Amino acid sequence: MIRELGQQLYLVRWATLSKGAQSKLLLCLLANLSVAVAGRPALRLPRPAVGIGHRLLDGGQATTAREAAFHNAALMHARTQDDFHPIGNLHIATVVLPAVLAEAERRNLSGETLLDALVAGYATAVGLSRQLSLITTPRGLRSTCLYAVMGAAVGVSRLRGHGPKGVANTLGLASQSSFGTTQCWHDGSDEYQLHVANAASQALLCAELTEGGVIAGDHSLDGPSGFYPALTGLAPRYIDIAPDFEPNAAIVETVLKRYPVSGICQPLVRLSERLAEQIKGRPIKCIEIEMNTFEMNYPGTLNAGPVFKSFSDRLMSARFCVGSVLEVGRFDFDAFLKPASMSLLRLISVTDVRADVGLGTLSCRIKITMQTGAPVQGELRDGGKDLAINWDTVDPWAQALWKEAGRDSSYPALRKAVIGLPEGGIEPLMSCF
Repeated sequence: MIRELGQQLYLVRWATLSKGAQSKLLLCLLANLSVAVAGRPALRLPRPAVGIGHRLLDGGQATTAREAAFHNAALMHARTQDDFHPIGNLHIATVVLPAVLAEAERRNLSGETLLDALVAGYATAVGLSRQLSLITTPRGLRSTCLYAVMGAAVGVSRLRGHGPKGVANTLGLASQSSFGTTQCWHDGSDEYQLHVANAASQALLCAELTEGGVIAGDHSLDGPSGFYPALTGLAPRYIDIAPDFEPNAAIVETVLKRYPVSGICQPLVRLSERLAEQIKGRPIKCIEIEMNTFEMNYPGTLNAGPVFKSFSDRLMSARFCVGSVLEVGRFDFDAFLKPASMSLLRLISVTDVRADVGLGTLSCRIKITMQTGAPVQGELRDGGKDLAINWDTVDPWAQALWKEAGRDSSYPALRKAVIGLPEGGIEPLMSCF
């Protein structure tokens, strides 16, 4: 399988994308870099030692590409606001982008070459996860670790000029290199940042190992003890999953996260903001939330407290996300970085979360029963469309992130560099950091 995938992914090109996918990929690039700039308050991993040669997205430099990729991936994912693919159930850019940026920075490459690598990374991560994430995720395996690392490895391999065999070999090595579980969402711990940091670093290592002559197994994905059989109990054929690597779909389907909470809780926050306008400070008796069954059962979504130990267990909790909005009438990121107030804990304690098989992904209902008066309720279907950030709305959203980091004067230069990337080089982009 890896040889056939290597050939397929070697041929993926920015120039062959649809205009819509090209526009969306540049938008994702702008959005994810903006999220990274604002990530430091939520970052839990230590910064690398001060060095020279590889820029860090929150300022300064590191000595090696792997150090830069490790830090920048954790930074981009610290708020969990980086882009998200709802079908593959994984964050792609937070692993692929830091890895390919670190690799591209030390080479005199065109912007289009960098974009080729990003396209290949998105196509790989989604293609590998599209059918199998529904099996691996309930087992506690985190899709971002398992699949995005292979996307990043393919992207780095492309930047290094590897042919189809080299791309395939690097993909095979990467299938053995990164691992993480969703237990962090149960425990409210910080491994979620380590997951992406390690994956981005490992992608660079796997490409280096290919050049060093390290051989990956021909059946590292589909052999009797390979990646898929070991983790899913299945051995899909290449012919069955080849259509899943269509790059336009991988990019266009990707969701930009409006809020720094889990992808699953995005529509809950959006709907809560709308309902909060109708409450106008009236006391709440109880709250009922209905969600898609798969999303409701994702680790951490049902976290009811009353102890919320960290940012990570707050951002995953449906009850916390809804309650924090209703408490103050709007989304407040600071509420996720400090201990919950007594009024918020009371709202969480009177909130019930239920599954509704009729609700699709990124859809929800909320009913708020007041102490007096009629209940307030609403529904949000296909929240991905409702929450969408596009070129008409990205500037105030992204500018606010740069302002949080005290660097809003640099945003116009980044926007210009991203838009000019297909015809230019990467230095204008990197100089923004």
